[in-house]
Amino acid sequence: MHGFVHSIESFATFEGRGIRTAVFMSGCPLRCAFCHNPETWSPQGRKVLPEELAKQLLRFKPYFSRGGGITFSGGEPLCQAEFVLDTTTILKASNINVAIDSSISVLNESVISLYQSLDFVIADLKFHSPELYKSECKFDCFETVIKSLSYLHKSNIPVILRTVIIPTINDTIEDINAYFDLIKDFKNITCYELKPFHTMGFGKYEDMRIYNPYQNLPDADMSVVAMLQTHLNNLIKGAKH
Repeated sequence: MHGFVHSIESFATFEGRGIRTAVFMSGCPLRCAFCHNPETWSPQGRKVLPEELAKQLLRFKPYFSRGGGITFSGGEPLCQAEFVLDTTTILKASNINVAIDSSISVLNESVISLYQSLDFVIADLKFHSPELYKSECKFDCFETVIKSLSYLHKSNIPVILRTVIIPTINDTIEDINAYFDLIKDFKNITCYELKPFHTMGFGKYEDMRIYNPYQNLPDADMSVVAMLQTHLNNLIKGAKH
C-alpha cells in the first residue's frame, strides 16, 4: 500500500519526548480556522511505500537513544491509518518509539489497529462543544473525538493532550472548566498543554489564496495562557485527591 507524505522534519521539537523525526502526512478532513499547516490539507503528496519510508526514517535511529523516535503528524495521519500502521510495524521491529500527533477525528477498525501499535498519542482537543467544531473546524467530529479519547483511556494508551487558546474564542476560565469536564475521568492523559494561538502562518493563507477567518485576531496573550494553564493544572491536581 502506498501512502502520501507532505514532508519530513528531523529534530522536531514539538512532537513528543526526546529528539524526534516528524512525518507530515498529506490530507486532512478538518479546515480549522487556526491551522498553521494549510498546505497539508490536500491528500496529494510524495507517493511512497511503507518499506521505502521506514528505510529513510531508520537513518535517524542513532539520535533516538535518549527517548526520541518518530511522530506521524499532518495533515491528519489517521486518514492514512493503514499505511502508517504498516510503516510503524517496520519501525517497531527496530525498537523505534512511534507516536502520532492527531485531531483524533477519525475512528474505525484501521485507526484502532494503529492505536494499538503506538507508544503514545498527541491528541488535539480543539474545542469543548460540537457547535465550535462545526463553526471553527468545518467538521462535525466532536462525538468522534470524545469516543476516541474514551477508547484511548480504556486501552491505557498514554496521551499528551493539547488545546490551542484563541483570543475571544476559548480563552476564559469558563472555557477551561468545560475542557476539564470532558477529560477529568481519563487517567491515561500524562499532561494537558495549552498552546498559544499565533499568526506566524498567516502568510501561507495569502500565498495559497485561502480565506483566513482569523486575519484580524492578535496572537494570544502569553500571560492569559499561563493563567489558564495554572487554573487547568489546579483542576487536574484537585481531581487526583
